[in-house]
Order: sequence, then structure tokens, then C-alpha cells
Amino acid sequence: MDFAVLGYAITSMETETYRPARVILLGEDAGPELRRSTSLDALVTPQSPPFFVWHTAEDPYVPAEHTYRLAAALAAGQVPHAVHVFAHGPHSLGLARNAGEAAIWTTLATAWILEQT
Repeated sequence: MDFAVLGYAITSMETETYRPARVILLGEDAGPELRRSTSLDALVTPQSPPFFVWHTAEDPYVPAEHTYRLAAALAAGQVPHAVHVFAHGPHSLGLARNAGEAAIWTTLATAWILEQT
């Protein structure tokens, strides 16, 4: 079975949040059509695989807005998903060992993956 696990992911090129990534990936003059066609939250369909998404509310680089937008698109598309936004933690936590509550994301993801198979 296919599924996706995303952590602190940039999921929208349509927002003004984390503009540096958009400029690097799409160029300074990316128009609305290109921005929309490269935004994961705009590409969700009922055929999309299940998603496990996690983020921290304090991420200074990629705002949790990206996770919220993707979660809304997944819900609208009736795509199975789990979303966790932890109150504390910077960007680039990786496995988040010794990172407070966010450290449980791997345990939550493992349980979720097992449910998918």
C-alpha cells in the first residue's frame, strides 16, 4: 500500500509563507497557474494515498499553515490522514529525539503505518 509521511513540509506554493523556497523552486516570477499546479494541497484527489503529517506550531521557517491547508484538502477529498501539530519545536527536528512532546511523532507514525497495512 502507498502512503505519505510528511514532517514540517512546504505543501503550498500559493501562500506567501516561506517565500524563499518558492523562489528557489519556481523562480521570482512564478505566476498563479504554476504556483497552484505545484501546490500539494491543490493536487489532492480522492485517489491520493493516505497521509501522516506532523509539524510544530513554533516552526520559524515553514509555518504550520502549510499542514493545516493540506489537512483541509485531505479532509475535503475524503483521503485518510492523521495530522499532528505539536506546540513546541523548531524546524528540522528529524526524529525529534529529546525534543519534548514532538519526540512522539515517530511512535504515532509507526502506529499509523501499521494501521495502513
